[in-house]
Amino acid sequence: MSVPLRIEIMQRETIKPSSPTPLHLRSLKLSLLDQFMPVVHIPLLLFYPRNGNDTDHLAKATERSLLLKTSLSEALTHFYPFAGRLKDNSSIECDDHGAEYIEARIHCILSDILKKPDTEVLKQLLPAALSEAATARDSQLLVQASFFDCGGLAIGVNLSHKVADAATVTSFIKCWAATARRSSTEVVISPVFMGASIFPQMDLPIPMLPVDLIQGESVMKRFVFEAPKITALKAKAISASVPDPTRVESVTALIWKCAMSASRSNLGVPRKSVLSLGVNIRKRLVPTLPDNYGGNYVGSISARMEDHDDLELQEACISLSPEDMALFESNRELLEFAAANHSVSV
Repeated sequence: MSVPLRIEIMQRETIKPSSPTPLHLRSLKLSLLDQFMPVVHIPLLLFYPRNGNDTDHLAKATERSLLLKTSLSEALTHFYPFAGRLKDNSSIECDDHGAEYIEARIHCILSDILKKPDTEVLKQLLPAALSEAATARDSQLLVQASFFDCGGLAIGVNLSHKVADAATVTSFIKCWAATARRSSTEVVISPVFMGASIFPQMDLPIPMLPVDLIQGESVMKRFVFEAPKITALKAKAISASVPDPTRVESVTALIWKCAMSASRSNLGVPRKSVLSLGVNIRKRLVPTLPDNYGGNYVGSISARMEDHDDLELQEACISLSPEDMALFESNRELLEFAAANHSVSV
């Protein structure tokens, strides 16, 4: 499915925290790692099929929307910086400005989209695609709840990278979901925002500009690896250096190997190749940090490899192993600014 969706915007509103943010938390200092993050939003799409045998989709959509807004308001009390505004490149003004919420009707069947996902179609389910550019820059959190004719639901989330990394997004979604379920057995763990005490900010001339990606000729493809295929791939990637490769290592090694092969075929000569991956460094700090520490705790892993005609999968996987990686190489100088009671395990 690659045609534009028939989207009907039902409402737009600002969701504020259910309880006001205490005065002593009204200003959040950004950490050094936060400062270096570009002004972009992390996108996330969640899909939910029709619940049971519901036939009154309109009434169910109204009920679901109310639950989403109420639970979002409660979750924002814990994740209060998400309801704030970026004052400058050194702080978030946690003034309970709120998160942008959009409710939309999608006049098609959810399964039509999920059978063969198309990137351009999926973008239309994210709130930034329907919001003014200024709103997308100023709001830390934007949510779009899209209700399909079949009763299915898609929740699109755009969260500012200035206040969150992927792990923080995960913690927020878990908190929001637990709040919506209102389960008495689930414990909502409040996040901790104190990155500036671990990575003290610096008065650096860092431009706070939106990222403008260079447009050029490119191809985007989606590859689906079924569980049995990944298991077989892991078996092929085993070597004396990496006796138990992970799923990520195995799949990444295969894609990297194929990319180098394609480059060699196009250019006629082999080239050196560098692969860079973002890494959650919470567990690599000493002492380690819990998963509920919010903000940006991201380093990078750089792996290098010489390309040659008979490159084996095991070689690519060995280059990806932590022992042979230039761990956090591009971030090493930044990480040295960690507070005295923390260090990075490299």
